[in-house]
Amino acid sequence: MGHGIQIAWQTVVKMVDGFFALLPNLIIAVCVFCAFFIVGSVIAKAVFGMAKRANMDHTLANAMGKLSAVCINVFGLLVCFVIVVPSFSPDKLIAGLGITSVAIGFAFQNILQNFFAGLLVLWQKPFGIGDEIKTHDFEGVVEDITIRSTILRTYSGQRVFIPNGMLLTDPVIVHTAYANRQVHIQIPVGAVEPGKALEVARTTLNGVTSISKDPPPEIFISAVGGTSSLDIYFWAASKNVQIIRATDEATYAMQQALTQYATPMPKAA
Repeated sequence: MGHGIQIAWQTVVKMVDGFFALLPNLIIAVCVFCAFFIVGSVIAKAVFGMAKRANMDHTLANAMGKLSAVCINVFGLLVCFVIVVPSFSPDKLIAGLGITSVAIGFAFQNILQNFFAGLLVLWQKPFGIGDEIKTHDFEGVVEDITIRSTILRTYSGQRVFIPNGMLLTDPVIVHTAYANRQVHIQIPVGAVEPGKALEVARTTLNGVTSISKDPPPEIFISAVGGTSSLDIYFWAASKNVQIIRATDEATYAMQQALTQYATPMPKAA
């Protein structure tokens, strides 16, 4: 019993002696890490400032600053390990990580893909906040672009989080990339003579304020199944609500105008 207590006491004494032997190194390591942390913070702010002066996106500039700080802090940790444990070698750690990095890569494949895709989206700026886009079955207004995903508000008032990896690899239609978009509507001529219908259409569309006059509307006569129609192509402001308004106003104005010039049907005897 006494022998066991003696062995336990000796073990505790060795641990305490080892701790006090390492204490100077621990204090130096803590001071070194604090220095690296401060340097990392300063570098992060400097990188963020340079990125903003280069007119980079705020989110991208912030991410670049944080990444630079993380790299400095990781390097500081390696230096601290060497100070505390002189036998520690960073190359041994890197060699060990080489085996596990494959498993880590597979485990975080989607996260890393979306992360780097977010950096590319913020760097290339194929669209911005406030743009109206469509990808797959999702269509709406971009509310925010984060490192991992793009937040979309659909026209029906729903919020959708789209992974940036999807936006980088799949087609994306940016409705508001240009000031105007082309719209196609088809209006039945009815009892109006086709030549007269073309003349009426040109005059009527010139009076619709929501339609762009440059380039002017293009109007064609088409016949399907013996029924003549006007195929009208015009340009309007590219936002969805403006496209809807222009389509509604043009359709209503054309129907009203064609009704006035319709040839009355002969009455049955």
